[in-house]
Amino acid sequence: MRETRAKQSIEEIAASSLNEDKLKTFLDFYSFLHSNKLGKAKTGRKVNGSWAIKYKNRKIGHFHIGKDLWSIDCFDLFSRNKWFEKCEKYLTTELNDFILTNINTTSVCCVKGICHSVENRIIYGKMFNGRMCACKPINLENPDGKTLEYAKELVLIGKNIISDMMESNRN
Repeated sequence: MRETRAKQSIEEIAASSLNEDKLKTFLDFYSFLHSNKLGKAKTGRKVNGSWAIKYKNRKIGHFHIGKDLWSIDCFDLFSRNKWFEKCEKYLTTELNDFILTNINTTSVCCVKGICHSVENRIIYGKMFNGRMCACKPINLENPDGKTLEYAKELVLIGKNIISDMMESNRN
């Protein structure tokens, strides 16, 4: 009898859900999270296969594993997209361009306006007309090698922001 997804490890879920190439990139990302001491916590959702990426018990984003799909769904460290302002000082020009080309304006939640999406927002000098998703401002599905490297950089930026916030709270 097959083990239920709720009792499987993340690696087992990935191995049973993803093809060989997607599994390889996912395991690379998962290993990165582990080596950088980033927590992986089940989200409160009823959906199996969604985990929050946490550092010092603060959320940086999520990753999701579905049928032949995995995604790094969001970088929602701060509510209402304040994440962009917080991370700006850490960005290279190349990473800034990557963010601007991957702003999520197509999720069902933002199109319907149920995620407190932001309308007509300027991010890093570029105007985004219409709604921008608040719960998944950057949505990376089945990231390839270069996209995965950018995603890792963004996660590390989230970790740095949390460290900076905690340090300023101590002072």
